[in-house]
Amino acid sequence: MNKLLRRYRLTSSNLLIRGITLGGKFIFIIFLAKHLTTDQLGEWGIFTTSIALSLYLIGLDFYTFSTRSLLEHPVAERGVMLRDQLLFYLLGYIILFPLLGLLFVFKLMPLQYLVFFYVILVLEHFAQESYRIFVVFSKPVVANVILFLRTGSWAYALVLLWMAGVDDVKYVKAAFFFWMGGGIAAMLTAVYFYGKLGLHIARKTPVNWKWIRQGLRISMMFFMATIAFKIIELADRYFIDHYQGKEEVGIYTFYANMANLIEIIGHTAVVIIFSPKLIEYFHTSNRHYRLTHAAFARNMVGFTMLAAVFLAITIVPIISFLHKDEFYQELPVFAVMCLSEMVFNFTLIFHYILYVRKRDRSIVWATIIAAVVNMALNFLLIPPYGIMGAALSTLASMMLILVFKIILSRDVPETRQIIYLKFIRQRMRRKG
Repeated sequence: MNKLLRRYRLTSSNLLIRGITLGGKFIFIIFLAKHLTTDQLGEWGIFTTSIALSLYLIGLDFYTFSTRSLLEHPVAERGVMLRDQLLFYLLGYIILFPLLGLLFVFKLMPLQYLVFFYVILVLEHFAQESYRIFVVFSKPVVANVILFLRTGSWAYALVLLWMAGVDDVKYVKAAFFFWMGGGIAAMLTAVYFYGKLGLHIARKTPVNWKWIRQGLRISMMFFMATIAFKIIELADRYFIDHYQGKEEVGIYTFYANMANLIEIIGHTAVVIIFSPKLIEYFHTSNRHYRLTHAAFARNMVGFTMLAAVFLAITIVPIISFLHKDEFYQELPVFAVMCLSEMVFNFTLIFHYILYVRKRDRSIVWATIIAAVVNMALNFLLIPPYGIMGAALSTLASMMLILVFKIILSRDVPETRQIIYLKFIRQRMRRKG
């Protein structure tokens, strides 16, 4: 009984912290659009897009290998592995940081943001990897506190100052300073709790270069899929900036962040809860796996629809609050972007059918092909149709991924059950 109570409290704490974090991001997006000009919002969009893509470049998805490897070794050996992982990232910084400077050479971002870019990138990467490590060490509350400090705390602080009428913080650089403050708070918290893990690093233990090379080789496949997906998700901002200008990027960034709520809710309410069970039951109990996947699919559809309805109800009042007429003119773009996020959530139903069977190459190639199509469509559609062209390109790419994953998993019972679900319902009605 006490064990169940502790588990309930732990789950409730995690959901509460995640809910508060999500609320902070949602409110921040609205107030950011209200207090910045549309051009400034475009600069913010390019900056955050560059940070997001750079995070994956410097990390190379090495965590996909290291987290699994950490779990396979006793706690006494994990300190050395974390040291080697840190060394790998430091080498990545040395190699990739100069290359990332091309973002400023080609004037994708103003040179005045250079210091902010590198400092925020390092803080974000440290906090992101720390979040993953504490999850591996079964410290989900610590992980979610780090996540809140990294993404939610500073957003709430800035919004409160905006609401109080402090004009000195109503510009892009102020948001960067607060973002850095949240990153520093997350870093210090992570360092403190690292000290509580009881990790030991023998100074005489040499660096395990073989382990690093093995991790690099294994993680590269996942990295290619991740980068391909991020191209679909984010690269359109650069096309819009080139062909249409910062103002259009600003409008698109606002609507993209709002529509992203659908994906975040699906991940928080469904993926985090069901994915560990799907992996475990696939290897231990076919019956439990089938039942869990059916529940996963129902919940994903349900929460996706709820999130979409919530946005449909709230988006017009939110735009009215902003007092910016240019956002009204692009409401159809928002509808297309919401549809893209819904399709993405539905792809996860088939994604995990492939993932638990370790059909990683199928997932990778489906995503890479969709990314290539997305780049071509962005090039063709954004010049004549603006941000609607970008939204349609993303929707087409997400639909392509969905079709690919259905086809690639068509030989398994779960996919057939979903495809022919209407016939199952008709049969149930006849029996009733």
